[in-house]
Amino acid sequence: MAERAVSFSDASGAPLAPTGAPRVRNQRWALVKRALTARGAPFGAAVLALVVLIALVAPFISPYDPLKQDLVNARLAPSAEHLLGTDDLGRDVLSRVIYGSRVSLIAGLASVAIGVVVGSLLGLVAGFSGGLADSLVMRLVDAVLAFPGLVLALALGAVMGAGLFGVVIALGVVYTPTFARLMRGQVLSIREREFVAAARVIGSPAWRIVAKHVLPNVATPIVIQASLSIAFAILAEASLSFLGLGVPPPTPSWGGMINQGRGYLQQAPWIVFGPGAALFVTVLGLNFVGDAIRDALDPRIRV
Repeated sequence: MAERAVSFSDASGAPLAPTGAPRVRNQRWALVKRALTARGAPFGAAVLALVVLIALVAPFISPYDPLKQDLVNARLAPSAEHLLGTDDLGRDVLSRVIYGSRVSLIAGLASVAIGVVVGSLLGLVAGFSGGLADSLVMRLVDAVLAFPGLVLALALGAVMGAGLFGVVIALGVVYTPTFARLMRGQVLSIREREFVAAARVIGSPAWRIVAKHVLPNVATPIVIQASLSIAFAILAEASLSFLGLGVPPPTPSWGGMINQGRGYLQQAPWIVFGPGAALFVTVLGLNFVGDAIRDALDPRIRV
């Protein structure tokens, strides 16, 4: 027996607006539209997509081996053969910039991911449990925040040694307190709401309250903070590499390339220009993407 579709209408006979899944889809589309129409969002999205694509297909689009030295052609000016010139060891700057995008993206995304996961867990425990757990977690967070971020990253990088793994861990530790404090503040507000009290009254276990009521309501500020932190993490990785505590040579990284070329600013400025321009455009684009996500998700600035 075939099922009959049921339609609803109001008193005037006009059909009612769709509810349920279509409404959720409309809300999601409204968020995407708001994000795409934010100032600088198209530029930021294009830059982010381009950098990710370049990092993924680096072996296929790189004109030369980024590690191959050619001292005979050292410090060649940009030309049709070497679009961004060569460095002091004769390596193609464009190829090294292309491969350097991998280091920057991995460092930025992985370090922020560590900060989000560890910091959110600490903030969730502190805010929801309260009492002794709250005091211990927040004293630990305050101790980490007592050090300037870059100084702490330098110290951790020196202890763990140069390398991408050490950079990611060091920056992850630096960003953990930010997300811990943000999560704790949001949880302290949410746990006093009526729907959380009602869930406790009916006997819902703590894990179910956290999963069903707390986390969905605190996800938005965490996502906004994470989107804004990735650009600063990439910049921090470049700073560590510039100071010699990032990815060791000959692995190409934008900060390391800038450090290597700073001694040739007068003779061969293109050594610094390539990675510097890539770093500038990438960080600028990610900032625009972060601002667009904030404009779309933050209800306080919606028009």
